[in-house]
This record gives sequence, C-alpha cells and structure tokens, in this order.
Amino acid sequence: MLKQLFPPSLLFLLTLTLLISGCVSSAPTPKRVVKDCLDCHEEYRHLSTDNNVHAPLKDGQCQSCHRNHGLIGEAYLKADKKTVCLGCHKSVRGNQATISIHQPVQQGECLKCHLPHNSVEPDLLIQERYELCFTCHASQPFELSVRHQPVEQSCATCHTTHASSQPALLKQSPDQQCLSCHNNTDTMRAKHAGYTVVKRCNDCHLVHSANKKNLLRAAVHAPVLQGDCASCHYAATAADPFALKQQNANLCSTCHQSPHPDSANMEQHQPVRDGDCFACHNPHASDYANILKQAPERLCISCHQPSEMAQGSVHGAYKEGNCLGCHNSHEASPGQKKLLAAPINKLCNNCHDQQQHTSRFTHAPAAQQQCSTCHLPHISEQKSLLTKPQQQLCIGCHVDVRSDMAKQNLHAPVATGQCSSCHNPHGSRDKQLLRARGKALCTPCHQEMIDKAQDHSGGNKEHSPFAKGQCLTCHQPHSSDYPNLGVQQQDKTCFSCHKQLISDAPHQHQPFALGNCTNCHQPHASAQGGYLQQPLPDLCLKCHDIDHYWSDGAAHAPAQQGNCGACHNEHSSTRSNLLNKEPSRLCIACHNLTPQELAVYHGGIAPGAESCLGCHDSHGGPDRSLTFPLKHEPFSKKQCSACHKGVAP
Repeated sequence: MLKQLFPPSLLFLLTLTLLISGCVSSAPTPKRVVKDCLDCHEEYRHLSTDNNVHAPLKDGQCQSCHRNHGLIGEAYLKADKKTVCLGCHKSVRGNQATISIHQPVQQGECLKCHLPHNSVEPDLLIQERYELCFTCHASQPFELSVRHQPVEQSCATCHTTHASSQPALLKQSPDQQCLSCHNNTDTMRAKHAGYTVVKRCNDCHLVHSANKKNLLRAAVHAPVLQGDCASCHYAATAADPFALKQQNANLCSTCHQSPHPDSANMEQHQPVRDGDCFACHNPHASDYANILKQAPERLCISCHQPSEMAQGSVHGAYKEGNCLGCHNSHEASPGQKKLLAAPINKLCNNCHDQQQHTSRFTHAPAAQQQCSTCHLPHISEQKSLLTKPQQQLCIGCHVDVRSDMAKQNLHAPVATGQCSSCHNPHGSRDKQLLRARGKALCTPCHQEMIDKAQDHSGGNKEHSPFAKGQCLTCHQPHSSDYPNLGVQQQDKTCFSCHKQLISDAPHQHQPFALGNCTNCHQPHASAQGGYLQQPLPDLCLKCHDIDHYWSDGAAHAPAQQGNCGACHNEHSSTRSNLLNKEPSRLCIACHNLTPQELAVYHGGIAPGAESCLGCHDSHGGPDRSLTFPLKHEPFSKKQCSACHKGVAP
C-alpha cells in the first residue's frame, strides 16, 4: 500500500530523517550558563563595595535601573532618568502641599547632583555638599564680610534638597526657621530695643551674608539703625507696641518734608499725592538705596509699564532703570512737569557732550536746547530716539529739500532718509552742518572709487576738482535731473572749465555732440592723457570697427599705434570724419613723395593727392598696399593705362 502512495526514493528519505531525529533527541541537553553583570563589567566591581554604594548596585540588582542587553554593547536605562529615579525615590516628588521644587528635580536632572553608582560623599553626591550648591548658585551673595552661621555649616541646615511646602525649599516657614535657632526671648528683646520681634526677620536682615553687622541689609531706616523704634511705633511696653503712631504720609512727614515751600502747588508723584509712601519704600530696611522696595529699574515699571512699540532705540538711562537720572521721585522741580528734575535741555546736557552744541554753526533746535523737537525721552521705533523717521523729521523744517526729492536722481542717503550720513544733526564748523568738508565727506561711502583714483602707482593723474576735493563743482549734494547727480547737463559742466572746446563746427564726434564727455573721459582720475577711459586705440575701437585686417593683413601705423590724432580731431572739425586737414594735404604730410615717385607705385601714373582714399583704406587692408579688397580687374593687374591715358613724366 505504501509503495503505491510513495515512490521508493521518498520512502528512503523519510526513514533516514526519522533515524537522525531519534539520535539527536536522545543526546543530553547542555546546561545553560547564567552570567552576572559584573562578569562583563569588571570595571564596576569596586564600585559595588567601596564608599557609599547605590542600593541596587550593592544588592546586585542592576536590572532595577538597566535593561538586560545581552550582546548589545551599551547599558540602556529601563526608562528616562527621571522615571527611573522616582520609581524608588518617591518622596522626592513632593506632594500637594509642595510649593517649591529644586530645579534639577523639576527637570529630571538627578545626575546634576548625584552619581548613579558610588560616591565618597553621602547621598551619592558628586562633590562636597557646600561646594556642590555653588555649581549652580552664584557664590557672591554668600561671601560678604558678615556670614550667617548656617552658611558656614551647610545649606541643608535651613533648606531641603528636593521639594518643600515652604518657599525657597525652606524646612519651615521663614519666621519659624529663624526662631528654630534664635529662640531666646530675652536676647531677641535686647537686640530689638525692648520689642519682642518674632516675625518678618527678613525685612531687616539678609539670610546668608551681609556687609553690615547683624546681617542688616544695605539700606536701613535711620530709626531702626539707631534703635529708635518708638519714633514710629508705640512704646515696647504698650498694649500694641507695633502699631504706628500715625498713618502713611502723616507719619513720614514728621521727619521727611519737602524742600520747596510751595510744594502743594507743584506736580507730585501719584503715591506722594495719595500719601502712600510704602508704595515705593520699605519702612525698615532694603537692599536698595533710599530703602526702595525693589531695584529702581523694576520699581518704576511696576506702575509705569514700558512701551510695547518696536524698539529701534532705547535711552540708556531708561534701559538701565536710572529713572531718577532725569526725574525726581516725589515732586517736580519748580516750573517743571512729569517730575523732571530740571529743564529738559539741562537734563540732556548732564550726560550728552555739549561740544557739538557749541560748534561754529549749531542746528537751531540744539542751539535753543529744544532736544524734544527731534528726540523722544524713553524709547523710539527709530534710531537715536527720533520722534519720526529721519527723512520725515528733517523735511518737516527743511521744506526746500522736498522739491529736491521730486527730482529724477537722488543721492543714496537722501533716498534712504539718512540725512545724518552727511550732516551733523547738532552742530558743525560748516554752515550746512556737514560732518566734514570736501573729499573727506564723500570718502566714507565712495572709498573704493577714491582709493582707485588716488592710486598713483599706475601713473594716475587726478582731475583738478577731484584733487582739490571740490565735488560740488560737478555734483549736486541731494538730487538732480541729470545722471550722476550732475549740477547741469554734462557737457555744460565740462565747458564751464574747458571753454576752448566749445564749438559750432559742422562735424562733431558723436559723444561730444550728445554731451556725453564721460564716454571717453574719466571724470576723477586716469593714467591716460586727457583723462581718457582707456589707452588708444582701445578706446576708439569700442565704437569704431576699423581693425578688420590688423591681425591677418596690414594696419595703417598711426591707427594701430593709437595715434588717432595724426589724422583726426577728437571733438569737432570743419571736415568730414573729423579730419584735421584737407584730404589732399593729410596723406602727403607723411607720404611726401614726388609725382615721379608716386608713378613708380601706381603703374606709371601719378595720382593726385586728393584721390588717395579712393583706393586705400586709411586704417588697414589685406596687404601692405592698404588697398580695398574688391578691385577693378585692370587695376588689380596694374593695367591702369587701359582706362587712364596719362603716364608718369
């Protein structure tokens, strides 16, 4: 039956497979070898026994924090660091009463303070506790001349390390924290002029270190410093010794009175007007001068909110919170508003250099000390605290510049509204309030052009107005209807000096006729004669296509050598092609041959001097004869007599 279902070869394979399987299954199973973490991580073995050891490592429970990783060459945590640590150290999280949490705890950065395996310090700290705190907390507040004893001992005397139900990680409320050490009632009473002070210690004392005896703050109210508490409070023996004898300004004015007899009619700070001295001042002590409640830069803006406008510029005093540099704190000076300490011009003069305002020529607002005409006092969207964009501000008074701005071409500073690029807005030795004179004024923007023009290494020669710094001889300062801010049409500007070039000749060089002198000439400096843009003949070849045969044929020597003036006038002529002589005289000026000599080269015929240009190209030709390439056949064969009967004598 099996032979019918399976061929013999397949039966053989099945039998062999069963035999092999039986042999394998009967072999003994090898015993599994289990390794300990330290079998591979030998470098951690001493950490598990020396000094202070993390409990999981000490107990050999590496998997409490790490995942098993087999052959993967890395020790991976089971979860993020914060989750791993808080899995065991649940108390570190705090509870519903927690109001302050140590920042590393909040960020889950336990390793900022603790080592993960072993440490010579208790609690696995990275370093000694006192020094460790200063890796984040600035040490200066703790190092003043008088130091609180717990600071010398340990921060942990007063603070918890992770979380607290008190502010600043304190172990108890601030008052109770102080009283936990300063608990001798008689001593406390003796130190406080007979008053039993048991709270608000921080009003007068710093908690870490100070430069005053008894850890007093930097600024202390005189009665406190003198132990004269009864000048403001009832006697220590009274039923309510801490009650004030009078309220608010009525109390303060018994010592602090206005220096101005007419102060009632002067502009006053709102808290002064309301009699609310404590809006700005602490009654006992402060870290800030005048016993202010906060740093001056923060105190003022607690009521006077800073502007939210885009800050193009901020007054230095405003930025630094030095409000009292310009304003009085209680009442304005006589005749002033906005609590100003003096007239605004005098206030500005206290800080800003007045030398510019006493220049030979002074801008009218500066001369009249009307700084607020142009500037805002605190903050501006513009540079230099300007009240408006510079261009708008200037043309508000200088209306003549408005018409300049309507012209076709504007000087870049005018176009961009940067008047102060050229003008000093306060004062100058120049009538137009220019920052400098002549070339020195133009140099900051046109430095590259000026440096190039003044580079005499290549033989540069400067154009006289440029050399003398007389830029306004040729250019308008603000705008012009002519290119390059020209004072007038270009040729008229040039002719104002070069009068000898003025001509009504019928034939004129095209750039000259159009008044485009700078097509050929450099206006500032050039190494070429006549201040040409390029050497000749390169300059002429930009427009005149006359060098067809110079490379493969023959060139007329004056043309190739750039001696164009041998035949042509540069600007104008009474003759066509700007020739400087009659054609009959022009060629013989160089080719001064007798008729007999001419006949030798012209098939026995002596041509007239006026006929040279009938056969010869004046600039070059295919061969040395400079004759035109297309020739009359008899002429090409020098058979002139076929047409001309004359012969050379």
